[in-house]
Amino acid sequence: MSKPVETLNAVSTFLGTSLAIVIVGLLTLGGWYGYRTLNNDRIEREQREQEIENHKAKIAALSKDLTARDEQIGELNGEIDVLNEDIAEKEEEIRRLDTAIRLLKVDRRVARVEVLSQTGSAGEGDLATEFSFVEIDGNGKPLEEPRVFSVKGDLIYLDAWVVKFSDELVEVGDPLRAASVCLFRRVFGEAQQPKDGFVLDKDGAQPAAYRSGGDVSDFEREIWTRFWEYANNPETAREAGIRAAHGEAPSIRLQPGKSYKVQLRSSGGLTIVPEDRPPKKGGDAM
Repeated sequence: MSKPVETLNAVSTFLGTSLAIVIVGLLTLGGWYGYRTLNNDRIEREQREQEIENHKAKIAALSKDLTARDEQIGELNGEIDVLNEDIAEKEEEIRRLDTAIRLLKVDRRVARVEVLSQTGSAGEGDLATEFSFVEIDGNGKPLEEPRVFSVKGDLIYLDAWVVKFSDELVEVGDPLRAASVCLFRRVFGEAQQPKDGFVLDKDGAQPAAYRSGGDVSDFEREIWTRFWEYANNPETAREAGIRAAHGEAPSIRLQPGKSYKVQLRSSGGLTIVPEDRPPKKGGDAM
């Protein structure tokens, strides 16, 4: 074989080998690049998946916290509701007690005493006082014609039977026993014996306080008929809702030109106090 041919074969072999090396290199590089690319994609995917899992864990934790807080809020709301109910009940009880206290302290005018004249003097021992007495209704209107009396001196006593009902019945405004009741027996001066006083309501008679409203009820009639039985038998009185039954005789020293109102407290007894101003003509109430 000639030398040029050998040279040509050598170059061809070299080129073939070099090409093969280049191809193998390219294939190797391509494989490595592909592997790296796929591997990077897998790593990024795994990282994203891990991040997603981390976010899910955070969301789950936050949801748990929110649920716990909702439960706490629910419990607090329940406690608040209970507290509000308790407050409402206490406010209602306060209103009830306030109303009860006011009812127990209500004073009703039941009669009026007006000084008509006063003559003589205490120093001379001939002081005499003329006055009128009239029972009045809840609006202050006379229930009868005023009765006129004259006594020695200026001190008078009003003798009455008083029935006081239990506070509970007064508090709830019981139709029959929401206030104390009284029956005026007599009026007398300090120089008189009580038995010699002027009769106001006779035994068995219908009190003036009831005469304007028609017939006296069986309950009212029973009160005065059994008055001393109630006064002396606590058990019988309790069964009738009566707290106390007894006589009272408040007194007042009369002064010229003045008028006095006789009051009966819902849960108490009689009081006599001066009126704020002189009574109107004709016996009308102030």
